[in-house]
Amino acid sequence: MKKIKWSVLVFFVLALLLSAGTSFLALEQNATKKETEGTIKKLSIALVNNDSGTVVNGTDINFGEALTAKVLKENDQEWQTAPANFARNGLKSGTYDLMITIPQNFSEKTMSMDSENPEKATIEYQISKTGNKDAEAEAERVALEKVNELNGRVIDVYFGTILNSLQTAQDSIQKLVAKEETYGSIYNDHVNAPLSQYTQQFKTVQDYTGTSKESFRSLQDILKGFGTGLADGTKTNETYFQSLEKLAKNQETNALVTKSFAEKMTQNDQAMSTGDVSEQLANLKSSNDAIYAQFQKMEENKTMAVQVDNVQKYLDTINEQVAMINNEVTTKMGDGLTENVRTDLQNYISGQDSGNPKTISLNDLADSKLHDRFNDAIWRAMQQLSNHDKRVFEKAIEDGAYDAGTYLNVLKLAEKYASENNKDWDYSISAKLPRDKEVDDAMAAYMTEKLDEIKAISSSVSGYYRYPITTEVQIEPSKGTQRLYFAVPRDFYIFEGIDAVKISSDAHPDAIADISYDADKELWYIDLKPEVTAETESAFTATLAIDLYMKQETLTSSFIQQPIAIDLYKEITTPSEPVTPEEPTNPDEPTIPGEEEGEGGEEPVTPPVVPDPPTVETSRIGIDTQYMLKPEDVEQKRQEVLSNLQSTVKSTADDTAKFVAPYYRLAELFRVYYGINASNETLDLDGKRLTELATANSYYTQFNNDRIAAIVSAITDSVTRFIQRDLTIFKQQVDESQTRVATTKENANVLTDRLNETTAQAATMNQSVAKMLENVEAWRKASLELLDKGGVVVTNTGDEKTATLALGSEFQTLLTQSKSLADASKSNLNSADNVYKTFDAIDQQAKNIQNSGLGIVTQAQRLSTNMSDKLGQDQTFAGNFADVMKNSRVGDRPNEDLYNFLSNPVTKVKGDTIAAGDTFTPYLIVLVCFIVALFTGYVIAAQERKRRQEDDFEEEMALAYQNTPITLLTVGIGLIEGAIIGAISAYFLDLHNVLFVSWMGIIVLIMLVFVTIATYLLRQLRMIGMFLLLVILAMYLFLTEAVGLKIDKDSILATVRSMSPLQYVENLLNSFASRADDWLILMYSLIGAAVIGIAVNLFVWHRNKQAEGDDDHDA
Repeated sequence: MKKIKWSVLVFFVLALLLSAGTSFLALEQNATKKETEGTIKKLSIALVNNDSGTVVNGTDINFGEALTAKVLKENDQEWQTAPANFARNGLKSGTYDLMITIPQNFSEKTMSMDSENPEKATIEYQISKTGNKDAEAEAERVALEKVNELNGRVIDVYFGTILNSLQTAQDSIQKLVAKEETYGSIYNDHVNAPLSQYTQQFKTVQDYTGTSKESFRSLQDILKGFGTGLADGTKTNETYFQSLEKLAKNQETNALVTKSFAEKMTQNDQAMSTGDVSEQLANLKSSNDAIYAQFQKMEENKTMAVQVDNVQKYLDTINEQVAMINNEVTTKMGDGLTENVRTDLQNYISGQDSGNPKTISLNDLADSKLHDRFNDAIWRAMQQLSNHDKRVFEKAIEDGAYDAGTYLNVLKLAEKYASENNKDWDYSISAKLPRDKEVDDAMAAYMTEKLDEIKAISSSVSGYYRYPITTEVQIEPSKGTQRLYFAVPRDFYIFEGIDAVKISSDAHPDAIADISYDADKELWYIDLKPEVTAETESAFTATLAIDLYMKQETLTSSFIQQPIAIDLYKEITTPSEPVTPEEPTNPDEPTIPGEEEGEGGEEPVTPPVVPDPPTVETSRIGIDTQYMLKPEDVEQKRQEVLSNLQSTVKSTADDTAKFVAPYYRLAELFRVYYGINASNETLDLDGKRLTELATANSYYTQFNNDRIAAIVSAITDSVTRFIQRDLTIFKQQVDESQTRVATTKENANVLTDRLNETTAQAATMNQSVAKMLENVEAWRKASLELLDKGGVVVTNTGDEKTATLALGSEFQTLLTQSKSLADASKSNLNSADNVYKTFDAIDQQAKNIQNSGLGIVTQAQRLSTNMSDKLGQDQTFAGNFADVMKNSRVGDRPNEDLYNFLSNPVTKVKGDTIAAGDTFTPYLIVLVCFIVALFTGYVIAAQERKRRQEDDFEEEMALAYQNTPITLLTVGIGLIEGAIIGAISAYFLDLHNVLFVSWMGIIVLIMLVFVTIATYLLRQLRMIGMFLLLVILAMYLFLTEAVGLKIDKDSILATVRSMSPLQYVENLLNSFASRADDWLILMYSLIGAAVIGIAVNLFVWHRNKQAEGDDDHDA
């Protein structure tokens, strides 16, 4: 019984330890991870920048240099720049955790957005596989961060370029609108208005020609009526003349016929007194009067003469106006036209007329593209230069290299160009001439060999190389103490505690000095022992050995050639001579009583003796300048390499050609662009800019000279020809108009002359008719008298015949004059018709000119309206464009806030990283509970079996009563273990108040279920029960998602995992942690499982001992 109690006690102790220990081990990791969180080791990162940069719109862009400069200022990681080979070796050796390589064409590909096939830029990074997952993850993060950072910079440049272009467009649009408004005003004032005036003047000319046509139409009608009257009169005269001729013939025929004189006279009287003859004579006289009156000038009546006179005056007026216009056109088309056009164009283009003088150069006309092309070519040629170090060419000049002076001048010009144009010029780029390069390669191998020898020297300090130096120091005896001291050379270190400084002497085998280091003064002190420097000792030579340490990254070929200068000082401290008291008073001299003793007989007071301070003598001993690699050894090796150098002439020539070609190309660019001859040995660049050195015939000068005069001279002739062409056409039209007017005036003058002649003829004819009438009247009277007399007929027959013949002759003359007047009238009518046709042609020409002028004016007005509409639209567009771009600039500088917003409109804020230790892991809780329950069930089953073997009366009790004690024990242990695990886990999970109580209840319930089920299986099924429990554990342990295993939901493994009871327990804990709604259902199921577990433990059945014994015997 006592043994059982002890075993039970051990069981309880082990169960408690297992519950508490496993819970602590599983959950204590959270606290440990929280404490160690954020202590990730800094990464050693090598940044290899091969980016050669690019030029965009005259601006140098090099993202590689920008990133390099930025990361070297950061302290989050250990950033270093290194060559590619060195960085790759460091990555292999573990010196670097991450290597980031920026390729040579990174900036060029990045800024290839305006090309036809833009290429994506790439950044290569390599991670050292050290096995440290945190370091590798951190390396991945840093690489991605830098890639994102470069993307942001590229976006900044893109948006900067786009906004700069839009701002330039905005300024250009405003200038375009202003120019358009100016040109519209000039067009309306100097083209549209004059065209309207010229058209109006031709309208006036047309009105005048219309009036002239109406006047000439009236004149033509009068002349036509006059001609008709003359024709009728002529016919009447001819009839009358024929009658006279017939009378004469009858008289001649009847001269021999003797008829009655009375009959003859009666017939004659009847013939002479007929109404027709009188009427014809009266009509002839009326016509003559009307013709005469028509050709007289009377103010009250518009006779033909008056109308012709008005036409002449009107033609004179028109001729004067046309002559004035012709004189004005002739004046403008004279010799001064070209000069006037040139002066007007000069004033207008140069802005003299507006009061804002300006200049125009070829560079302005080409929008600076000519300069940009030359500058781009010069900058590209400068970037192809292999060497930027002037000392290389100065040495080449000393060596007598061909054209080395030209190369040096080109390099000076390139430096001045980069300085004046704010170019990023790297002065550190140095490359030897091809022959020197081969020598340098050999010397580099020599330097590497020497560096390896130094690295081979053993060093006791990690990260440092050691280089020992020794020197001899002469020690002289002295009266006082001696001390040697020195400072550590620059870039070297001497560490304490490792005997880095030692001094020894063959004359004194033992230690001769004490060595110390003063950190405040940064000096090493060697205090020589007094016994070896005493005056009684002899001088001796001591050997001073110093171990100098240098950082591994500082060990370079140039470093080992630097002199190692150590200033060694000796300090001798000599103590002062002891001070003797004052000499006693001379006994021969009398003493005065009271002076030798003090008052009251006291001893005299002696002043204290103050010793003199020790004497310190400091002298510089110095140490011979030492070298890790002596200069004479380097020079000797160089001469050896030169003497052994075996290279072909072709290879050297090709290398030399490749080396010097960019210098000749750049020299030619400077000669063409600036006119500067780089081969000039006396080229002086000091104190002057390249623009000041530019010659008159250089492209730079030609591009920047004012070209307004040349432009005006070039276009003056064309403009003059254009103006002269229009003025010539206009002058031709004016000349034609003057010709027609002159012709009309001449016709009018001819008409006037003919009218005058006709007037004179009409007057003469009128007089003749009047005279004829008088004669006829007289003849009639004579005939009447003859008739009355009747007796004298025969006598007067001869006279009658003679008178008749005379009358016929007079009528013949009158008839001739009438015919002549009729012909003149027809001629006048034809002349008037020609004048009318001339006026009609003038009127038609005026109409054509007016129609052309109206068309031109209409087109000009339409063009003016269109220009006004276009100006309004452009102003609206300029206003809208200005509104869009108004926040792109702040004053005259770009709006950096807008650029930042466009390049990164959405920012990300990284929250606290949730580490694995911070997350709730029910996986561990389930494992702890199940393991503790398995152990508890095994122990209870074993104890029960052992108890049954010792209890002989168990079968006499009921089955439930037999299992009640063990069941109560199982339930109690499960509750205790659940409380322990729940309390420890709640503590580490930082649960309080209601959550703590709920958590405790869940864990206690889980442990109760686990312990009762495990105890039942092990009690009832034993080995099979253990198998079932381990299967349940394996199903959960190897298939849970908590270990990062991803299983397809449709696979068999997913089905097996869904059958695991422990998976449901884990889901319960997850639901509780996430405050899901389904955890209560699982909780109720767990309560049901607990009830079932308690119930089945009450009915565990075992075979009797005899059956068990038989089984054991059979076994």
